[in-house]
Amino acid sequence: MPCPRSHRQSNKVEGFQGSLIAGEGSLNMKWITVGTLITAMCLVASAQSNSDVQDEVLAAQKRFYEAYRDCDHESMEQLVTEDLLYGFSVGFVHKGKAEFLESLKPEGCGWDELTVEVKDVRIYGDTAVLLGDFHYDPKGDTPRLELPLTAMQVFVKQNGRWLFAANQTSEAVPMGASVQPAD
Repeated sequence: MPCPRSHRQSNKVEGFQGSLIAGEGSLNMKWITVGTLITAMCLVASAQSNSDVQDEVLAAQKRFYEAYRDCDHESMEQLVTEDLLYGFSVGFVHKGKAEFLESLKPEGCGWDELTVEVKDVRIYGDTAVLLGDFHYDPKGDTPRLELPLTAMQVFVKQNGRWLFAANQTSEAVPMGASVQPAD
């Protein structure tokens, strides 16, 4: 013979399940509705927040390229991390802010166009990864490079500001094609 105490607990559990399944207990439906509404509002707020973050990152990227294009070293010092990695499509990498800024004096600076047409932004907390088409046109007699270049860039949020942390450009080579001759 079962214990009377466990029998009472069994009735409570069965009664609770029955009210959800049979639609009894409008209080339960109200809580489910309230919970669903709160979840929906949180998702909308999160999406709006992510959009705001993307706008902040894109604004930081725009400030960087405007300063880079205009050879504004003073502004650039405030827009990049100390440990910046800036990789170029031809294979070399500037390591650190000082090395990168030094490379721009005097002959390494000056463009009519210097932009990245961003195609995708991914936010991972205080890190953002941007992917896009890199466009540049040097000033003066230097011929414009007509190769399609893709840029992948990393921005990190430090002390409340988005800073340029890494860049890698590469030639957009079609699948199956290679710029290297076969051995």
